Amino acid sequence: MKIAFVHMNSDVNVGRGAGYVAGAILRAGYELTFFDTLFITPQALTKEIIKNNFDVLMVSTMTMLFPDALRIIREVKQKKNIPTLMGGIHPTIMGSKLLETHEEIDYLCVGEGESMVINFLEHLNKDSLYDVKNLAYRRNNQVCISPIDKAEDLTKLPPFPWHLFRNKEIVQESTGFLYVAATRGCPFNCSYCCNGVYLKQYGKNYLRFRTIAEVMNELKYLYKTYSPSLFYFADEMIFAKPDYAVELFQTIKQELNIPYGCMARVEYINPQIVDVLHKTGCNYIAMGVESGNEEFRRRYLNRAMTNDQIEKAFSMVSKRGIFTSSFNMIGFPFENDDFLTEETLKLNQKIKPDYAQCSIFYPFPGTKLYDRCIELDLIDHQKLTNTKDYYIDSVLKGVHLKEKIQRINNILNPQGIRIYNAKNRNLFRWLITRLRNTRFSRSITSKVPNHLRYRIRKLLSGF
Repeated sequence: MKIAFVHMNSDVNVGRGAGYVAGAILRAGYELTFFDTLFITPQALTKEIIKNNFDVLMVSTMTMLFPDALRIIREVKQKKNIPTLMGGIHPTIMGSKLLETHEEIDYLCVGEGESMVINFLEHLNKDSLYDVKNLAYRRNNQVCISPIDKAEDLTKLPPFPWHLFRNKEIVQESTGFLYVAATRGCPFNCSYCCNGVYLKQYGKNYLRFRTIAEVMNELKYLYKTYSPSLFYFADEMIFAKPDYAVELFQTIKQELNIPYGCMARVEYINPQIVDVLHKTGCNYIAMGVESGNEEFRRRYLNRAMTNDQIEKAFSMVSKRGIFTSSFNMIGFPFENDDFLTEETLKLNQKIKPDYAQCSIFYPFPGTKLYDRCIELDLIDHQKLTNTKDYYIDSVLKGVHLKEKIQRINNILNPQGIRIYNAKNRNLFRWLITRLRNTRFSRSITSKVPNHLRYRIRKLLSGF
């Protein structure tokens, strides 16, 4: 069976969700062709799918790219009647509504997909298909959703198929960062984040941790294959089990001795954790602020951290020489958003992150703030259809934030994207680490004049 797998993508980055599902299909022995829409036009993509006589079309999409995904499916269906399964966060959020309003889509994967897609392929064109869990389908002119299976066992996942992605997606060209993950899931339910949908489906079992041995095997393979300057753990729940985080970072130091970075919630930051981060080679940490107004953050964003916690976390990390980045948001669906923005500016000026990232609120279906936008009729649906990210402008009616977000970026990041400074620091520390290797050091110092060799050796001993 030949599978066309379309990863809807607008960012130069690896799609872990789509990748793991594609990896499960490959491990099961099916023939799979992986299409990344960042590198192929819709016209060329539909032509390839039609020409190659695939048996199944699978499309993984997020909410912002759903209109593009739907157009691709429509164009394929006009020329070829191929069974189509759509998965990803958007089908999981919308569920049966997508099948009720879009006849081009035959099936949906609702929830995690690694096990589901294999069961789907095994039972396709059989009556037993309707027993496959996590499946939304039509039967007797009715839309049905089968029960949701338990959350995936991370120890049973296939190896991540890094080979399906381009090198420029794997290692970020501007920073040398390579994004990795040690966990899956999040126990929090922020009012602007789709995570709440998964919490309803999977409950307390949603947050899971990979074994440290599995993570280390992957890191060693990636370091050998792609030589990143820094591994970036883009899963902020890595500190939900402090002992796990400590053991993982100490193992990275012992077995690889290369820099890493991570995301974290400020509640998890304490002197003991920061000490471990400093000693094990953490060069970069990003933490969420979102709004500088503590009451608004608690009441409307469902984020209970205090401003004092935020200030202390950034202070502790910065004092140890670790590059800090803050996550912030503007354009909330409230009349006092200008006041909230100024509060966010003030807090960032107080905590002084090395870089402050600012995004614009986007009403994701399935969230409390989306419900508020619908109730008050705040969404401009034309803007919603044309928006592919949340850094340019708002999708709310009568709200224009292009100049505002540029002003904020100029205030908070007067030197531009200072992440380059982090890259230089990471590169320097990496070079020192490599120079400490005797054989590598000899090969380098043998090429410099005698009077400089002493200075290099003195630098190595004191760094």
